[in-house]
Amino acid sequence: MDNSTTSISPFLLRRFREGDEEALSSLLELLGPKVLGYCRKKVGIEEDAEELLLDIFLKLWHFRSKLDETADVQVLLFTIARNHILNFIRNKVNRRLMTTDPENALLQPADGILQRLDYNELYRQYQDVLDSLGDKQRAVFRMSREEGLSHREIADKLGISVRTVESHIHSSLKVIKAELKDSYIILLILFFLK
Repeated sequence: MDNSTTSISPFLLRRFREGDEEALSSLLELLGPKVLGYCRKKVGIEEDAEELLLDIFLKLWHFRSKLDETADVQVLLFTIARNHILNFIRNKVNRRLMTTDPENALLQPADGILQRLDYNELYRQYQDVLDSLGDKQRAVFRMSREEGLSHREIADKLGISVRTVESHIHSSLKVIKAELKDSYIILLILFFLK
């Protein structure tokens, strides 16, 4: 992320909050290159970075009426970007998991650390550990990591507090880490990026 800040005038921010599309264009012109560079660095594929950029600004546009006059739009954009990128990577990995042929599912990362790891075996171990969790804990964890729901969305859906959701996720990760030991870092990379 580029640490230099771009000054956004209060007038531009006010116009943006009021739904002025020219103000959106101005923000895209001012901050778009930084956000695009950040996305490009994280996902490595230009088309994906450009798609993420549009999604990020669209999310900001939908959120515009909730911005207060002291909001730091640049910080907000990079927060949205970080979350979108993590969701994008997680969804890409999940799609790959669902479409991988079990007979040929070997991971082959460039650094060679996992060259002989059977992708399906790791996933089976992960599923076994999830099956060992309590029903509610497993449901919360899956909603968070597999469906990409926010803590608030999970809490509302299940009728529990956000704090309880956080506790279930924390406990689940502790169990997974303890049970899968050496494979835990691999699992973080593959399944839990959030």
